[in-house]
Formats: sequence, structure tokens, C-alpha cells
Amino acid sequence: MKKLFLLDMDGTIYLGERLFDGTADFLSWIRANGGQYAFLTNNSSRGIEGYLAKMERMGIPQSADNFLTSADATIDYLKKTYAPFAPGKKNDPPAAYYVCGTENLKGQLRAAGLKVLANEELSAFFDARGKSGEDGNCNSVAPPVVLLGYDTELTYEKLVNCVRLLDMGADYVSTHPDLVCPTENGSEPDVGLVIHSLKVCTGREPVIIGKPQPQMVYSALRKYGAAPEETVLIGDRLYTDIACGNNAGIDTILVLSGEGKEEDCEKYGVQPTYIYENIAAVLADLRAGKL
Repeated sequence: MKKLFLLDMDGTIYLGERLFDGTADFLSWIRANGGQYAFLTNNSSRGIEGYLAKMERMGIPQSADNFLTSADATIDYLKKTYAPFAPGKKNDPPAAYYVCGTENLKGQLRAAGLKVLANEELSAFFDARGKSGEDGNCNSVAPPVVLLGYDTELTYEKLVNCVRLLDMGADYVSTHPDLVCPTENGSEPDVGLVIHSLKVCTGREPVIIGKPQPQMVYSALRKYGAAPEETVLIGDRLYTDIACGNNAGIDTILVLSGEGKEEDCEKYGVQPTYIYENIAAVLADLRAGKL
């Protein structure tokens, strides 16, 4: 049996507020047999406290130590890349961030000591930039970094601001690239829609932090003291979950309870190590010693 199980959530262990059959038994079986598990999510619209409350409602209470989010990984990246936290950049002006994301995501950044621009501060920047002219001093000041997240509070004004900043040459980061977020009522647009829209308008693409990049897996291996060969990632999206595990060099399991379909493997050029119908089927093979 593997030592560490890394689990996507939406579409893998639940859908909306519906816990999939077998999820509670799966988690209990892993613990009872000396394994560990952690939840890896690209959803940056809320913090860990939101997931803890949701798990409590579903009857599977968890610890904050069991979660790794794309927002956490993004904050780590920003601190390593931009002043005042990045090594060697202590004397640079502190970076500011224009966040096209939820108020919750903004709160997570502020709690980490990062400067999130308020609407009036961005308006003042645009006004000063316009009054200074092409050769004015304001044009020598770097625009704020554009940060995209899964934004359930998206407005047209946010899109306009992103386009203006990207056209000015602002650095550009996204917490993750998911195209849709599965729910009980079908798929809802995720940050990938905004990425595509902004590319049409500006030709720009962001630095992607969350899955399919391997950083979240690497963080989990360090945090839980597991080796790659002892670890498996279980998810329902080929181009994020499974690609992330493949990029990190660990085994992967695609479950067909969410977005991904078996025929999509060729479409995305991503091949999981195993394919199962759902988490209950994974548990059945674990109990039988087949996995």
C-alpha cells in the first residue's frame, strides 16, 4: 500500500454538498492501515477554514494540517519572487497586487503580509499614469502584479482593469488553470475562462502556480515525509490533477466521478497510472490488496 494519498476534492470525494459513497470509509481505511492523506485543491476562492466547515457538514471532520491549496502555493511563489520577501530584493520597492479573485483570496494575501490594491488605489494609479504622459515619471513605476484566482465575484470592471494592466506590461500570475469547477448542477466557469479571455484581448498568458505544476506535490512530500514511490495522487481532471502527479514523478489515479473521461486521455496527451470509476472502487482494490 502507498504511504501518502494526495486527494483532489471537487469531483473526486464530493460534488457540491454531496459526499460520494465510499469517501468516509476510504479515509478511515487509510488511517487504520498506517497511511496518510492530504487534500490538494486548485480552488482559490476560499481559504482552508471554508473546507474545514464543509467537511464538518459532510460528517468527515478534518484538521487544517490535511490541506494544501493553490492559494497557499501562490503566496509562497509571490514571497520568493517579489520584494520585500524575496532574497536579494530587499531594497526593491515592495510589490503590489491587483487581485481578480474573491475577497477571501485577497484576505489570505493580506494575512501573509502582501499588498493588495484597493479599487481606489488602482484608480489613483491609472489617473497618475494618464496625467504623466508617455514619458512621465509615473511610467517608470512598475504596475501592480495581476493575480487571477477562481473568482465567484467576477465583474466586468475587473476584466477591464486586468486588460489595462497587462497592456502596460504588468507581471501576470494565476493560482491555477482549471477551465470549469464541477458542481451538483453541472460545471461552472473557473479561472481558465478568464485566462483565455485575457489572452484574446492581450496575447498574454500567466505564470501558473497550482496543478498541473508539480510544486504542490513537492510541498506535500516534504510536509509529510514521503518518498515519490510511496505516494499516489487521485483526481478527476486529467490536465490538472493527473498531469500534476505525472510532472512530479508519482503514480496517479483518474476517477471518473467528476470532469475527466477515459477517452480524454488521448485528447490531453495525459495518461494516469490507473483509472477507476470512483473512490469506492479505489477502496475496494485497496482492501483486496490489488493497489
